[in-house]
Amino acid sequence: MPAILSKPSSSPLVPTSSFPNFLHECYDFAFKKHYKATKYSLIALALSLSALVFGSGFKLYSTIKQSRKRSLSSLHSTAVAHDSKPSAEKPKQDSPTSASSFVTSFVTKVYKLCVIAFTKKPSNLQKDEFSGKVLAMSASLVALIIIQSLVTRKANLVSGDMMEYLIAQKKSHFFYSVAKFSLFLVIQSMIGPSVKYLVELIALYMRRNLTMHVHDKYFSNMAYYKVNNLDKRVGAADQRITQDIDVFCNRLAELFTDMLHPTFELILYSIELVRLLGPYALMSVVLYLSFAIFVLSKVSPNFTKISAQVQNMEGNFRAMHNRASVFSELIAFYGGEKTERTKIENYFEKLTEYSSYVIGRNFSFGVVNDFFTKYFPHSFTTLIIGMPVFFGRLRFLKGDALMGKLRYIIAVITLEFYALGNVIELFRKLLRLGGMAQRVATLYAVLNEIKHGNSKNINFQKHHEGEIVEADEIRFDNVIIKTPDNITLARNLSFHVGKNEHIVISGSNGSGKSSLFRVLGALWPLHSGIIYKPQANGSHARGLHNDIFYLPQKPYNIKGSLRSQIIYPDSTLKEGWTDGKLEELLNDFGIGYLCKRSSKGFDYVHDWDSLSRGEQQKLAMVRLFYHKPRYAILDECTSCITADDENRLYRKCTSHEITCITISHRPALEKYHTQRLVFNGKGGWVWQQIKHGGESGVDEESSSSEITEPIYELKGMDLSIRDDIKDE
Repeated sequence: MPAILSKPSSSPLVPTSSFPNFLHECYDFAFKKHYKATKYSLIALALSLSALVFGSGFKLYSTIKQSRKRSLSSLHSTAVAHDSKPSAEKPKQDSPTSASSFVTSFVTKVYKLCVIAFTKKPSNLQKDEFSGKVLAMSASLVALIIIQSLVTRKANLVSGDMMEYLIAQKKSHFFYSVAKFSLFLVIQSMIGPSVKYLVELIALYMRRNLTMHVHDKYFSNMAYYKVNNLDKRVGAADQRITQDIDVFCNRLAELFTDMLHPTFELILYSIELVRLLGPYALMSVVLYLSFAIFVLSKVSPNFTKISAQVQNMEGNFRAMHNRASVFSELIAFYGGEKTERTKIENYFEKLTEYSSYVIGRNFSFGVVNDFFTKYFPHSFTTLIIGMPVFFGRLRFLKGDALMGKLRYIIAVITLEFYALGNVIELFRKLLRLGGMAQRVATLYAVLNEIKHGNSKNINFQKHHEGEIVEADEIRFDNVIIKTPDNITLARNLSFHVGKNEHIVISGSNGSGKSSLFRVLGALWPLHSGIIYKPQANGSHARGLHNDIFYLPQKPYNIKGSLRSQIIYPDSTLKEGWTDGKLEELLNDFGIGYLCKRSSKGFDYVHDWDSLSRGEQQKLAMVRLFYHKPRYAILDECTSCITADDENRLYRKCTSHEITCITISHRPALEKYHTQRLVFNGKGGWVWQQIKHGGESGVDEESSSSEITEPIYELKGMDLSIRDDIKDE
C-alpha cells in the first residue's frame, strides 16, 4: 500500500483522543454490518444534525443577547470612575456598517503603525543595527512556517509507513522509518524555537522603532507637558508608551504567524481534500466555516472596545497607587491611609466588576467558539467521510484498503478543521489587537496635532492672536491670560521688568500668579497681547531655563550625580566651570558637605528627594547661580530656609545682576523689590512702584533694619471681573 494511503491519525497538530474509537466504529460500521444505513437515513441524519446546529446556535445567541441587554444598564455605572478617561461604556452590538468601518479603521491604523515601525528610523539613533535585517527576518519567518507545515505533513506520512511496516512485520523497513521519523522530530524541534526567536526579534524591532519615534514627538514642542496637562484624550501617556506599545508589537508579530501558518495549512490540506474526496468535501467545509463565522460574529463581544477599556481602567488603578507612593509622607502625616485605601479600592472594585463582566462575555463566546471549532468538527468529519463511503468513490473499497484510506482522510479533514479553527480564532485576536492599535494610534494622533497645530483643541494650535517678541527686558502689553479650560484670569495685563527692577507678584490662590509664567514660558498659548522677553526665539524659546530661570517651591531633582543635579538641564559643565567652583557655590549656601559625603565627590549618586526640603531648595539656588540667567523667577522657593539664607539669596542675585521676579504671599519680601504686581483673585490686577524711604531696591550694603515702611505708587491697573465669577 502506498504511504500516502496509510497516514495515521496521530500528529503533533491533531487532537487524537477520539480517533481509536472512531476507527473501531468505522470498522464495525463498514465490515461487521452492525448497522445498515441507506441513502435516506443518511440524508435524514444530515438534516437532523443541521437543524440541531442551527437551533442550538440561534437559541444560545438569543439567550446571550437578552442577558447582555440586561447587564448593560446595571454594569455601565460601575465600569469606570467618573474621572476616568475614556468612558467605560459597554460596547454595543456592531451593525454591518460599523463592522465595515471598524475593519477599515483597524487596517488603516495598523498599516500606519507598521510603516513607522519598519521604515522610519528614529532621529536620535546614530546606528541602526536592525537596518536591512527586518526584511530578511520576515522572509526567513515565512520560509520556516512553510517548512514547518511540510515537515509535519511528511512526518505524518512516515508515521503511516511505520504503522504499515509494523503490521506487515517488515523489520528493516520499520526501523528505517523510525530513523526517518526521528530525523523529522529533530527538525521540528529546531523550527519551533526558531519561529519564536524571529517573532520576538521582529516584535523587539517594532517596539524599538515605535517607542523611539514616539519619543521624537513626545519630547519636542513640549508635547510631554501638553499631553499630560492640556488634553484629556490620552490619559496615562506613560502607560501607552511603556506598556501598550510593547503589547501591541508582541501581538502584531504573533499575529503574523497566526495568519500565515493556518492559511498555508488550509491551502495545503484543501488541495489534498479535493484530490481525495472531490470538490464536494471542500464545499462542505467552506459552508460549515461560513455558518460558524456567522454565528460567532453574532455572539462575539466587541473585543476592541473591551481591550481598550480594560487598559484604561488598569492605568487609572496604577495611577492611584503611584499617587499614594509619591505623596506617602504627607499621607502618613495626616494619617490618611484609610481614606487613600478607600479611594484606591473604589477604583479596583470598578476594575474587578468590569473584568467580571468581560470574563462572563468571554465565557459565553468561548462556549460557542469551542463548540464550532473544537468539538462539532469531529461529528461533521464523520458525515463528510460517510457520504463517499456509501455513495461515492470509496464505496468499492473493502478491508485493509478502505481502512488505510479512511485513516488518511480522517487526518486530512481533522487538520483542515484545525486550520479553520485557527482562522476563526484569528477573528478574536484581530479584535484584541484593534484595542491596542486604537490606544497607540490615539497617542500618535494627539502628538501629531501638537506638532502640526491642526487640532480643534485651542491649546495645541500654533497660531494665536498673541505674539511673543525678542527683547532685552520682560514686558507684558495688553495680555489676556486664559486657562486651558478657556477661563480668563486677567485682562489687559501690562507691566515691565527692566534690569535690576525686581518685582514681587502676590495674590490669592488661583488668581493667576503661576499662570502668568506658564504663558511667559510658552507652556500655555498666548491668546491676545504682546509679550517681550529674552529667549523668545530659537531652541530655548519654550520653557524658563536659560535667560529666564525658574525656581519652584518644590525643586525638581533628577536621578544622577551631584554634578548632574547642579548643572541640570545641561549634561556637561559650561566652559570655565570646575568642580571647585561648584563647591564654592555649595559653601555659599551652607551645603558644602554634600560633595564630601562620599569619596566620589561630585560623582556621588544619591536619592536627592530624600534630602530635607530646605536642602533641596538650597541646591536649587546653587543651580540658579551656576546658570547665571538675566531673570530669576522665584516661586515660593525660600519657604523652607532661614531668613538669613533668604537675605543671602537676594543679595547674591543683586551682585550677579540677576533680576528677581518673586511669587510670594509674604509682605516681608517686598523689601528686596522695587515694584509689585497684585492679583485680586476676581480678574483684576494692580501694578505699583515700591519706594523704600526714598530709595529704590536693595543694594549690597543695606540691611533689613534700614528699610522703612514702603510707599506704593500706582503704575497700572485693570479691575475686570473674571468670566467664571460673572457666571456665579
